[in-house]
Amino acid sequence: MRRFGLTSMRNLGVGRAGLEKHLLEDMERFIEQIKEEILEYGEYNVNLHRKIDRLAGSTVNRVIFGYPFEDEQMSDFYELKQHMEEQAFLLSSVTGHMLMAMPWLRYFPIFSQTFNKLDNNLSNVYEFLKRPINKRISDREKQTPEERGEPNDLLDCFLDQIEAGKSEYFSLRSITPFCFDLFLAGEETTSVTLSYLILYLILDQRVQSKMHEELDRLEEEKGRNGFDNSVTQADRGKLPFLNAVINETQRVCNLLPLNLTHRTMADAQILGGTYHLRKGISIIPQISCVLFDEKIFPNPLRFEPERFLDDQGQLKRIEEFIPFGLGKRICMGESLAKTELFLFTANFFRHFQVLPVDPLHPPSRFIVKHHHYNCRIIVRTKKEF
Repeated sequence: MRRFGLTSMRNLGVGRAGLEKHLLEDMERFIEQIKEEILEYGEYNVNLHRKIDRLAGSTVNRVIFGYPFEDEQMSDFYELKQHMEEQAFLLSSVTGHMLMAMPWLRYFPIFSQTFNKLDNNLSNVYEFLKRPINKRISDREKQTPEERGEPNDLLDCFLDQIEAGKSEYFSLRSITPFCFDLFLAGEETTSVTLSYLILYLILDQRVQSKMHEELDRLEEEKGRNGFDNSVTQADRGKLPFLNAVINETQRVCNLLPLNLTHRTMADAQILGGTYHLRKGISIIPQISCVLFDEKIFPNPLRFEPERFLDDQGQLKRIEEFIPFGLGKRICMGESLAKTELFLFTANFFRHFQVLPVDPLHPPSRFIVKHHHYNCRIIVRTKKEF
């Protein structure tokens, strides 16, 4: 199933120009909406969290179902978000991790409440996801293979696998859990990471100014050469500091201190036999132990993007930087997430500066799940190149 997801997303153009065009169109609408609101209301104090939610949700929905969320669908989307946020919170709790490792605990009073909430939330999310799935199945039944053409999204790819009948893993029963896993992993993590990134830059105007300077240099170069000024993935190598800011945000916000539970498929030895792991035991990787290791990242609680730059100011690879995990179980949506984070950060901050609403009482950063916060947005004055 994992290999199918990776191959299908690659074939659909995730991480390449195929999806980038749609992402940039969504970003342009997002930016223009903010500019219009600033023009209408003047000084603009806003909670961006819901706007970012919609942007990230539309991207994931486009990959899975082939279309973004429109205005008339937003009430359903936010209801879905509420269930998924609670689901993510419960799964990341101590009782949630213990239930994943030892499902039989659900029969005990302390854990039954968490299990029932997880079950109810999952039922509500599945009902939401089944609507577009059932509609697509109905539409395909009226079409010939020639009329369907090439798959446009992951749902088409999955249904093609069911019709091919080559694997028992692809069935009408497994399609909803597959879509749920992708939606939960792809929307919530990206949305929260972007909210954290804005928060850190509100609190550190030095870093924000340095990033603006790098974007201005790129815009000057693109304008001088007659290129369109939208920042694309082709510009990634020219923005090392901006990439360092994204990396440091992922490291510090530490979205998944305890990774999802896995199980050993065979006996294994770690560190030359120091630890022996038996087949069938549960493993919970602790990513935070690496991302906050002082030997690897000195002053780990400080937000310092420069730690990801070499002496020449270029982005350097740090092997221990593993926000998406590592090995065969690395996050399947890594490519999509990296594309979203880069395009949003570059294009949003190309247009705007963000400031605290109250400079004397800025929002706090030292929390794993941040509270929603307001910020003040200013349209940046464009230079004439």
